[in-house]
Amino acid sequence: MKTCKLFASALFSVGLSALALQPSYAAVEGEPSPQFNSGGDVSLTPGHSNHYMAFAPESPEMLARMPTIDPETGLHVSQIKPGLFYVTDGVYQSAFLVTDEGVIVIDAPPSFADKLPDAIRQHAPGIAIRYLVYSHGHSDHIAGARVFGDVDGLEIVAHADVARSLARAERPNILPPTKTYDAPHSFSLGGETVELTPASFHAEDADTIVYLPKQKFVAAVDTITPGEVPFMNFGATSDVGAYMTLFDTILEYEFDHILSGHVSVLGTREDVLKARDYSHDVWQTAGAGMATFLDRFNATLTELEYQNANLAYRATIEAVRRDCASEVISRWTGKLSVVDVWADSHCQTVILYNIMH
Repeated sequence: MKTCKLFASALFSVGLSALALQPSYAAVEGEPSPQFNSGGDVSLTPGHSNHYMAFAPESPEMLARMPTIDPETGLHVSQIKPGLFYVTDGVYQSAFLVTDEGVIVIDAPPSFADKLPDAIRQHAPGIAIRYLVYSHGHSDHIAGARVFGDVDGLEIVAHADVARSLARAERPNILPPTKTYDAPHSFSLGGETVELTPASFHAEDADTIVYLPKQKFVAAVDTITPGEVPFMNFGATSDVGAYMTLFDTILEYEFDHILSGHVSVLGTREDVLKARDYSHDVWQTAGAGMATFLDRFNATLTELEYQNANLAYRATIEAVRRDCASEVISRWTGKLSVVDVWADSHCQTVILYNIMH
């Protein structure tokens, strides 16, 4: 018993119902039918408790914000400020700034990078591409960089830690950076300024917040998803503690648009505020249950007759997650889209962070 208590207390304190073990989805005679569980497996089988139709659809407000994708190119390209364009295929985003002296590109997602040079030429005919800026080192945002491999004199700008990570990984589709920085850095082209600020909110090595002051434009990739709750595990962040501080950092900038790298929608200041409030709510809700975690773990372990401490611990974590997600979903349904899809993941991310901290 003492060993089990040490096992639990060495990790953290959260809260949940005393017995967390649930029956499988198979019907058991005499047992109530299984209920929808947003953290369970999504099923395509009609009649299943977690059939995909049990989840709420994308909100009408979110759908209304989505731009039209050109059926021929598979892209949407919009000029949001004079000379500043953003590009999306509906899942990923990039941007480019056209100046009198050349074009500056931010990220090259492989999902549509092959189409990016033509999109740039269409809106900047005869103007050379001069800079490619990497927001961070993850392949899903920059592994299309090879399409710019034949651009003479192209400067590829990235954080020094990203350059080192790319060199170790030997990913041929990602052009190696030609200019690096490890402190706030800026450069100018054709009278336009780009400010690059190192940050830590997502990637294992380094993130960069890209800011265009004249255009009041911020690119903070893999942060929020405008109109929706964040993607799984808060955008698959490598450090949820750092992620929770990023909102105030972004709000220090004067901006009209934020490019977050995912979905088709550009964000606003209001989107950042909503994402902050949602994320902090998850943090606080999961934390509120931590005080009774040990008692509930012990109660579950007693039900298991002290035969499997790991199973009891897993059951306790799962129940904490369900309690947290239930509260969060009830508060945020109708305010942000897909909350029932990702709330369980967000709650578990905070739980696991607390285990380690």
